[in-house]
Amino acid sequence: MRPKRSRGVSVRTFDSLSDRSFRWYFFSMLGWFASMNMQQLARGVIVYDMTGSYAALGLISLANAVPGLFLALPGGLVADRVSCKLVVQLGQIANTAVASSIAVLMLMGAITFEYLLIGAVLQGGVNAIIMPARQSMIPEMVSRERLMNAVALSSAGTNVMRLAAPPVGGLLLAFIGPGWVYMAMATLYLSGAACLLPVRRSPEATAQKEAQRNARSGSASSYKAMLHDLAEGCRYMTRDRVIFMILGMSFMIVALSQPYQMMLPGFAKDILGASPGELGVLMSLTGLGALFGSLIVASMPARRRGLVLLGSALVMGLTTLAFSLSESLWLTAGIVFAIGIGQSGRMSLSNVLIQSYTDTEYRGRVMSVYMMEFSLVAFGTFFVGILSNAIGVQAALAATATGLIIFSALAVLLFPRMRRLD
Repeated sequence: MRPKRSRGVSVRTFDSLSDRSFRWYFFSMLGWFASMNMQQLARGVIVYDMTGSYAALGLISLANAVPGLFLALPGGLVADRVSCKLVVQLGQIANTAVASSIAVLMLMGAITFEYLLIGAVLQGGVNAIIMPARQSMIPEMVSRERLMNAVALSSAGTNVMRLAAPPVGGLLLAFIGPGWVYMAMATLYLSGAACLLPVRRSPEATAQKEAQRNARSGSASSYKAMLHDLAEGCRYMTRDRVIFMILGMSFMIVALSQPYQMMLPGFAKDILGASPGELGVLMSLTGLGALFGSLIVASMPARRRGLVLLGSALVMGLTTLAFSLSESLWLTAGIVFAIGIGQSGRMSLSNVLIQSYTDTEYRGRVMSVYMMEFSLVAFGTFFVGILSNAIGVQAALAATATGLIIFSALAVLLFPRMRRLD
């Protein structure tokens, strides 16, 4: 079932927050992403202090990403078959247990790199399972007219946490130590689970879920039925040309645009001569640009969203190319702000298009494939890192940026159906 075209529907920037369920969902998401972003900084510092190895940092990143390739699709199946809210709550509780265990080991002085590696794998697996359910919750709470606004506000919330959580994590690391930082992270995970308690599905979403459950009655626990549902989800994504097109373009854009983020610390040090503090400013400016872009998307009417998505990708390509050529710290500061705007447009619009054009009964499975992009980024970054060693980081980033510009321009010219998506 395709969404009806919406003409001239006006939605205020923070409209979705007037919905009680979405408001609590939003608070839950802030707790989750605050903890994740604190961990990104804290775990990196701890691992490097412990090992003095960049390879160890890369291994931790891969360990966290790899489970997503194997568990995301089963996670989508779970989201389609049971309560998405329950899946996310149980996942948050599991993350609480992992973070608390690491905190206790640190406070006892028994932590090792191997325990951190195991923790990264466990949390990567948990997040791979609950991410499709978290995304699938949004259209269960808000109306179709508010869907783009709700997705963009969710993106804005994650960008706020990208801005605020790492500095807070750094301060806590300096003043109270790593063990208590992980304890704070566990508290945030648990608060995220608690915030979902007041969340309710809309009557329409509840009726649809019940209809799907009744249609599967007698086979819901069957292993063969689950395999059939997985296969049917894959067939749906390849059979539906619009979904296949959105997923394919999203993966291409991510593969060509995201590695710059992982290369930023080395680029800042080697090319810009930036201090750690100046690197922090660059990272915050990227997040600030992404927040600004998310608020723009939240205020947009539901028209020509496919064209705006391709335009956002083109902006990312052009600004990343400028980034690769810049050797001035302050010029780069303005460029990364613009990159953040394009990045938020790409993330919000690809997400809302997938949500809008996916049939309800397949949404969890489709979102699970969409969320695999977070795992694929780690592998793409690995190969860009090898290329950077061979030809230099500027040339490697310029090559990926040029590829993104060419791909975006060709997509605008050759895929009129994508341009016309509302």
